[in-house]
Amino acid sequence: ATQVRPAARMFGWSVARSFPVPVAFARRAVRVADRGALALRASSATFHAPRHKAGMATSAVAVVAQRFGGPEVLQISKKELPPLGPSQVLVAIKAAGVNPSDTYVRLGPDGPYAGRPQLLPALPYTPGKDGAGVVEAIGAEVEGLQVGDRVYTTGSVTGTYATHAVCDAAFVRQLPAEATFAQGACLGVPCATALYALRCRAGLMEGERVFVHGASGAVGLAAVQLARRIVGAAGVVVGSAGTERGEGEVKAAGATAVVNHRQAGYLDEAKKVAPEGFDVVLEMAAHANLPADLGITARRGRVCIIGSKAEGVAVNPRLFMACEADVRGVFLPSASPAEVAAVHEELRVALAEGALKPVVGSELQLSEAPTAHREVMQ
Repeated sequence: ATQVRPAARMFGWSVARSFPVPVAFARRAVRVADRGALALRASSATFHAPRHKAGMATSAVAVVAQRFGGPEVLQISKKELPPLGPSQVLVAIKAAGVNPSDTYVRLGPDGPYAGRPQLLPALPYTPGKDGAGVVEAIGAEVEGLQVGDRVYTTGSVTGTYATHAVCDAAFVRQLPAEATFAQGACLGVPCATALYALRCRAGLMEGERVFVHGASGAVGLAAVQLARRIVGAAGVVVGSAGTERGEGEVKAAGATAVVNHRQAGYLDEAKKVAPEGFDVVLEMAAHANLPADLGITARRGRVCIIGSKAEGVAVNPRLFMACEADVRGVFLPSASPAEVAAVHEELRVALAEGALKPVVGSELQLSEAPTAHREVMQ
């Protein structure tokens, strides 16, 4: 197996009151390639949410792309927001997540979504689906949310790379008091993907053995924490990382043991912890590691592919036969509404229990969104 490059990273920014100059991106430390994930973070001290009436129009300082293309198309601008619909919410964004899928959208018809034009927005557009902040206004038909609530969102009509975002209420959830806004911006893709993989795709159960191949990335660190909570004291969670710092973060997340995927024989070291193999393997770079994963999978184990390049992989089918293993894809947008609801409810409980603690790693300026898009794909 070759070096793992985990699948997701996030960033965040702070917006001072002196618009239009946003400051201070903050990277979340669910890490990619052993570096902190990014979370756009805004200090709560810089904003006081008025109790606006539902449906009022407002403007936002935002990252706006006038055309599809490279990271350089992301520019700071001021834009008008549409009036709220009856089932929509206006959120004053304190932190926003950045994911690889954001870069796919930015590339437009020349990127991975070339064959799926329905996934591309009309131009100009503001990127971002993940975010956390304070409810500033609600539509007339919105229930369960109030102005002033701390929330996180997993979808936005107008994009979360902005000081304010219009969101459908169905995607807006209460942010537990135990979580910061930057942590809330990690919940939509990395944390939800990790839990969806573990619960819905792998069917992980108490006492089982888990290997997270690429555990120092955004999804990986969340997966280690959540797997530890699920398998309990009788279970085993092993993760891989590529640097000493990454190894430390995976260990701190609750891993039973950590191996360095840049060192020869690291899978042999992992298997020493689970001689009979792993019941579940979460894979962040299947194009590089899938054949090796099958070599450490227990009888009737499940290999769940969270990340991979779009390229062929040569696999000996007899590897599946010998251990009767399953290989399962993981794609969060394919989750059913019931699965999504269950995932976010369990994330809420895990946060409240202290079992899930997303970490903010570093900061960038909002004007450095192009840099963030480059780094998220490293």
